[in-house]
Amino acid sequence: MGRNATRAQQAKARVREARLLLLAERQAQDERIEEATVRTVLAWEDVTAAQTRLDAAERRVGDALAALGREKVPVAQMVTLTGIGRPQCARLLRLAITQANAAPPESEPAVAGDVGRTERADAAR
Repeated sequence: MGRNATRAQQAKARVREARLLLLAERQAQDERIEEATVRTVLAWEDVTAAQTRLDAAERRVGDALAALGREKVPVAQMVTLTGIGRPQCARLLRLAITQANAAPPESEPAVAGDVGRTERADAAR
């Protein structure tokens, strides 16, 4: 009987060691998962911040291209002048027009000279 008890204790000890090894491996895996998740969250925050800056810059470019359009500069000439490709010019112009149409109408222009610009912009659409 003493021999069986000793064997049982040895078996329990081996099981404990195996479980501790598995636990250590699981803990290491959890730490790797946590670290990868943190890197993902931080990188995604960087992406969204960069996208916000890109969207704002594209709006500014679109507005500037729209100003060229109000001066009756054709898209082909905009491409030549700016070095921006024709598809990008067209997309950015559409963006500027879409945003201008979505903006609430102004009750009165801030400067009397703005009236002509607004009318020309409306006529260009």
